[in-house]
Parts: sequence; structure tokens; C-alpha cells
Amino acid sequence: MPIFTHTARLFAFTALITLLSAGASHATQKWTGPDAASLPAIKVSFKLDPRLTRSMYMGERWVSPPTYTGVRDGKEITVDARAEVISARGKSEGIGPKWIPSDPDMVTVTPAQGKEVKITVRRAGESSLKVAAPGFSRELFIKATLQGSAIQVNITQKP
Repeated sequence: MPIFTHTARLFAFTALITLLSAGASHATQKWTGPDAASLPAIKVSFKLDPRLTRSMYMGERWVSPPTYTGVRDGKEITVDARAEVISARGKSEGIGPKWIPSDPDMVTVTPAQGKEVKITVRRAGESSLKVAAPGFSRELFIKATLQGSAIQVNITQKP
């Protein structure tokens, strides 16, 4: 029986990672026009809840789906995020972008500039979050809803 439980857990985890990362190819900023190949991009990733991989010795897992969903008990939620500025050649630029919420009463980011941040959604509602590097940016759309005694947040990366 314990082998089946472990196998079922591993299968469920594998299915979750597959679903979450299915849109990873869409995770970087898309540019159009004649100079599209020479422009940089911003890749935004979110840290999976460590409880999903606790007994599997997998370390931290970061995913970059088109929409990240998180749920927590209470009226606010904090999500670990990171942004990587990628050059046109596919190399990391090492730039820590600015994180600019459109509604600072609903969404706060700590620190306000850097590669790795904590996004805290303080209440239900809708807002946006701009991830900006010199000369270009990436927009995230945030929607939070109360589900009984918990809050659910969806963070969608606009292409």
C-alpha cells in the first residue's frame, strides 16, 4: 500500500508540473516588427509551494505558466516571484527590474526593485503589476477573490 501511495503522489506531482509549465514557452515578452530579433525580453517565474515537493528531495521549483494560481487561508497572500531580463541572444543580462503595482493598496512588492521579490496581495480585486527594465517592460494582471476563509490569486502574464 505505501508504494501505491508514493506512486500516486509522484504521478499527481508530475501531472501538476506538466500543467503548470505547459505554457512556459509563452513566458517571455513577445515583440513584433523588423527589430524583434534584437530586442530583449523579461521572463517572470513563480515559486511553487514547497509543500508540493517536501518529501521528494527536489529543492525549490520555479514555474512560468501563462497564469499562476495560488490559494492561502486568510485575506491576503504572498507569492515569491522572480524576473530575468534575457538578451536577444538568450543570455541573462543580470538586471534587477523595477516592480510597479498600479494599486499599491491592493498589491505590494518587496523589494520594489530586484530579480527576486515577494508579491503580497492584500485584498480581493483586480490590479496590474509592471515589471520594468531600461527601455521595455512586462505587464502582469492580478485578480484576487475570496473563497470562504481563503483568498485565491491568479497572476496572468500578458504576452
